[in-house]
Amino acid sequence: MRMLAAIGVFCGMILLPTHLVAIESPVNHIAMKGFAPYYTPEFATVLAGYPIQWDNRTATAHTVTHDGCLTGESCAFDSGAISPENSFNLLSLQPGTYPYYCRLHPIMRGVITVIEPTVN
Repeated sequence: MRMLAAIGVFCGMILLPTHLVAIESPVNHIAMKGFAPYYTPEFATVLAGYPIQWDNRTATAHTVTHDGCLTGESCAFDSGAISPENSFNLLSLQPGTYPYYCRLHPIMRGVITVIEPTVN
């Protein structure tokens, strides 16, 4: 009986790392609001490779549009209109700083800073 218990513990230890690799990355949530700051957090720092989700918690449509789309530079993301109670998701962004705004309400502004994860 003790031998079976020891084998079970050993097998669990072998399978554990496989299980840990399968855990999904946490989502970074940013809320859209009808008052300042319109994106909360207004200045968000996220790790490269992690998803980002903007949640529209207002009664009107909004966009999440990278400033590069307006200036003719590289357009990293542009959500199009996000209806109330809906979301816009990005799987990940490369490291860098990404100022963005709402095309429908240009007063709405935010900044995403993407950094490399540190290895201990």
